[in-house]
Amino acid sequence: MVRSLESVDLVIAGPTASGKSHLALALAHTMDAEIISADSRQIYREISVGTGKLRPEEREGILHHLLDCCSLTESYSAGDFVREARKAILAIRGRGKRIILCGGTGLYLEALLKGLVELPSRPPGHYAAFRERLREVPESELYARLVSIDTERAGQIHPNDRFRLLRALYLWEEFSLAPSDLYDRFRAQGIGWGAIIGLDPGQEMRLKRISDRVHSMFGKGWIEEVEALLAKGYSPEAPGFDSLGYRDVIAFLEGRISRTDLLERVILKTRQYAKRQMTWFRHMEGIRWVDPGGEGFPLDLSSKYGTIKRISC
Repeated sequence: MVRSLESVDLVIAGPTASGKSHLALALAHTMDAEIISADSRQIYREISVGTGKLRPEEREGILHHLLDCCSLTESYSAGDFVREARKAILAIRGRGKRIILCGGTGLYLEALLKGLVELPSRPPGHYAAFRERLREVPESELYARLVSIDTERAGQIHPNDRFRLLRALYLWEEFSLAPSDLYDRFRAQGIGWGAIIGLDPGQEMRLKRISDRVHSMFGKGWIEEVEALLAKGYSPEAPGFDSLGYRDVIAFLEGRISRTDLLERVILKTRQYAKRQMTWFRHMEGIRWVDPGGEGFPLDLSSKYGTIKRISC
């Protein structure tokens, strides 16, 4: 068990709608732990319904960190997350508590655990424009390009991992240095961790959970949440509205799509997002995959954290 100041005891990762938050809550009670959220959308104070954020009364008295930590109008980077997460880790350790790091934003998790490459900023949308330019280029060609410029970094990336391939090629194009050299020059020291659990209910159940979750969000007032924010004067272009599904809700409120189109579009985009999450997490070092609805659940963590009863995720 890793218990140094710069460490977390347990990491819970996985795609959206896999039950991460509920598992983290249940284990936090058993472990006497606090939770650090690694979710790039739940950082925004003003939006909750469409991000799946637990309401304060749903957190069961367990302290959650890095929720509601910035405004809808502000940009928030992986570097911001790492700095705030390190502060939270030290504060939690100071209270003698264990730490659960829980979330589905792979970049945040990797930046904290393994270290972060801090690079000079670029204009907003710069990287998005680069991705769009290569949108039709297949992964096989992207991988071949990376091999030709940096065999070391290519050896660390799966040939089908489009996200990391594009990131590496972008670094090369922007800085004219091999990505592996940049990582060696700028990588900050990561932190320690005890175990990493990945929740994967399987493709069929994952699709069902996503559909159920999206329907539930609209039933809980997702449209009304966005409508109220726009009525308060928040710009539709606010960075927080980049969160999955929010711009589609805005399109519905502006009359550009129907309610049926809205539902179908959000479900499809959420499924696509979950697929990208799984691609990222499958290459995460040391991750142990479990089916939250399977016979092997709950996890056999009793030797570390005491008896764990069956947990519904």
